[in-house]
Amino acid sequence: MHIKTHLARLASRGTLSRAHTEEAFEAIMTGQATPAQIASLLSMIQIRHATRDEIVGAATVMRRHVVKVTPPAGVRIVDTCGTGGTHSTTFNISTAAALVAAAAAKGKGMAVAKHGNRSVTSRSGSSEVLERLGLKLRVTSETLTRCLDEAGFCFCFAPAHHPAMKFAGPVRADLGFRTLFNLLGPLTNPAGALRQVMGVYDPTLTEIIADVLRELGSDHAMIVHGHLTLTPSPGQVGLGEITTTGPTRASHLHRGEIRTFDVDARELGLAAVDVREISVDDSDASAQRVREVLAGEPGPSRDIVCLNAAAALVVGDVATDLAHGLTLARAAIDDGRAAAVLEKVVAITQADPTPQS
Repeated sequence: MHIKTHLARLASRGTLSRAHTEEAFEAIMTGQATPAQIASLLSMIQIRHATRDEIVGAATVMRRHVVKVTPPAGVRIVDTCGTGGTHSTTFNISTAAALVAAAAAKGKGMAVAKHGNRSVTSRSGSSEVLERLGLKLRVTSETLTRCLDEAGFCFCFAPAHHPAMKFAGPVRADLGFRTLFNLLGPLTNPAGALRQVMGVYDPTLTEIIADVLRELGSDHAMIVHGHLTLTPSPGQVGLGEITTTGPTRASHLHRGEIRTFDVDARELGLAAVDVREISVDDSDASAQRVREVLAGEPGPSRDIVCLNAAAALVVGDVATDLAHGLTLARAAIDDGRAAAVLEKVVAITQADPTPQS
């Protein structure tokens, strides 16, 4: 079936089945769709918001074309990648949390394969901050497997793992607004993560994405959107994290069941903060903040990192609940294990001979 047939259906206010979405996105990923067709499809879906079947179908195709990373045998892989799109001013919370969770889980059957890209709407993307912390971004899949095995953490740089995106990437940039692809990145982890903490830009998405992940075969996941009840920065619409700036809406997928609830960090003994206390101006400042957290500096930055690391430990079946996860995360920072994970991954990636481009 030609992509024009699917475009006609969308133009008549219809939706696409999972199979028809797979056909349309296969055409996009293999260069059979023109830029105009790609832009039309993405725009029409975005105007009315993607259905579960459309998200599942598109993610299935992206997973089919991903350059994979082989995880160590018997290790549960967790991701902390979010959708972005919140115009966040905060430092890279999920990246720091991934390092802390990896340290706390080392030797307990869990590792973190952090999927990420360069920033589009935030002040610092995960790749920028990790680059400033010393990681080499473009490395072989074998090097990433070694990172998972020896350090319990690797960073999967999206452009290196999704070559088929070369056809849609320029169109996304020209459109300049969020599209279905914002949701797909966190759903297409190169290491095949079946467990994740995924931040979303809209609180109404938490249950939808939890349902999508259930359909895609995820074992354990938490989809979150943090609210700002104190002073938000201009244009910021929330946080793709479990936050200390207000309540967090969370949809928890576990054993095939989805439960949605609010997380109040104060009930876990964490102080409520103004978002400006965890904000930075750029990637350099974010990297410095991450270093401070890993070095054990107390305060709101450490608190929110530990909270999100706790969630990663819960979905990785290392912690029984967020309170237990907080205890494990704090210990991993205080005894130097979290800083050691970063040091180890920097050393392994810098030894990889792959040229950077």
